Amino acid sequence: MAVITLLTDFGDKDYYVGLFKGDLYASSPSAKIVDISHSIPPYDIVTGAFFLKNVYAHYPKGTIHIARVYEQGLGKQKLLAAKYQNYYFIAPDNGFLTLVFDEKPDLIVEIDMKQAKLNTLEEYYCRVVKEITFNNNIGSIGIATSDYVEKRAMMPVLQEDKIIGNVIYVDNFGNAITNIHVDEIKRFDKNKQMRINYRKYDFIDRIVENYTDVPQTYSLARFNSLGYLELCINCGNAADLLGLTKGDAVQILFE
Repeated sequence: MAVITLLTDFGDKDYYVGLFKGDLYASSPSAKIVDISHSIPPYDIVTGAFFLKNVYAHYPKGTIHIARVYEQGLGKQKLLAAKYQNYYFIAPDNGFLTLVFDEKPDLIVEIDMKQAKLNTLEEYYCRVVKEITFNNNIGSIGIATSDYVEKRAMMPVLQEDKIIGNVIYVDNFGNAITNIHVDEIKRFDKNKQMRINYRKYDFIDRIVENYTDVPQTYSLARFNSLGYLELCINCGNAADLLGLTKGDAVQILFE
């Protein structure tokens, strides 16, 4: 039984997700379809890739991950399929996949959309899924390519006494998640005091493990379950109360 995940910027108030899932089930009745999220902000491939990058490996090997974010319509954009670390990925050629992968995939193909002459994008996705499900192969439905859109993720900058990062996502609780990973901290002297600066003059003077390590309504910094530094408020919305938005600079100073 194939496991298929869906990640889109379709939202949940329209019929688009239901239509696509219906087509997938009609084409692959025994498949197990899992919704990762359909609430990616419209056209925001950076947030979409952040989601998929951090969840894809939690699924069984062979899972088919479909990402439909910032699609431009049939005939307006190439469709890609990739095999990476024994997972399969299908997405438009807009740089999305290059933000998910840390290295070159085992194989990436451009789906042949001329030979099949199907009527909708959904039909092409279904065709790729069927080929993977029955043959564990993407090579027969496209042409291997290295000509695709590439994007680079925003990475933190490491200096002698500081790490400069950015808020890359604000979650449903208002926690401001940065691109600073716990592995970056290990490169610095652990005996030095750390201070987290944001919005130029505001700061948090220590990193704690749990939200409840500070009183309610107090601000805190912690590394979340993915290992990323996040700025939070215990039982509060840090993005609103601290004035943080996606893209804002966050620094860790070692003193």
